[in-house]
Amino acid sequence: MRAHQSTELKQEVKDFVSKLGAFKVRVADPRKGFEKVVEGCQPLDIMSDCRSVVVFAFNIGLDYYVSMDYQNNNIRLGHLYRDWTGLQLISFLRKKGYDAKEVPLGFFDRDNKIAYMSFKVAAHEAGIGVFGRPGVIITPEYGPRINLGVVLTDAKLEPDGRMTGFNPCTSCTVCVEICPVTAIREDLPPPSGFKRDRCVKFFDWIRKEEVKSCGYCYDQCPAGKLVKKTIEVTPWKTLRNTDAKTRKQLINSYLKQLEDA
Repeated sequence: MRAHQSTELKQEVKDFVSKLGAFKVRVADPRKGFEKVVEGCQPLDIMSDCRSVVVFAFNIGLDYYVSMDYQNNNIRLGHLYRDWTGLQLISFLRKKGYDAKEVPLGFFDRDNKIAYMSFKVAAHEAGIGVFGRPGVIITPEYGPRINLGVVLTDAKLEPDGRMTGFNPCTSCTVCVEICPVTAIREDLPPPSGFKRDRCVKFFDWIRKEEVKSCGYCYDQCPAGKLVKKTIEVTPWKTLRNTDAKTRKQLINSYLKQLEDA
């Protein structure tokens, strides 16, 4: 792919995902920056001919865990939309003649809660945000209150690189002070001071009591704009539950269109 074609495609990808609601879309190089992740969980382990890692972010506010129950499964609504967006992007790229795929759901290592690929690492390498003290990605726009999506593709897109000049944790210790299980150290730079094992085990512990999340560091981080609610659950509007006048107009206008054709 020529350089100008790569630039044009990258802009098309960004425009496409942005129109679906993502506030930021960036690209990472699968061969740089992923070397330190768990063996078997790199982009090239999932897609051997991957040339670009497309990362996108939605502002999910404080309703990150808004969910619904479906056939004994508890599903987060934000995740549903994020995954749908990923599928739309995959379809978009395939229509352009490229291959693309999502990262598999579930765990590569269930005992240690290690996913097939870290979306946070991908977001860091693409420059969506930076790692904060509690091991989360923090963005200038919304702090850690985001939902990340990742799509791998064999299309060669110019990588954006890591974010520079943004260091929200330098003089902030809010999460250190409020973490209920002291899983964050102040004396080490982020995310080195994050005791992941202690945090993950605490999550498992409270979920036994059907408490879905801790949320202290996520909710109280002072970085970025705080949005309390982003998800609106509304019923689908159907023809049957439309008012009689509008319904009649819609039907008649369609029938007239058929007659004119």
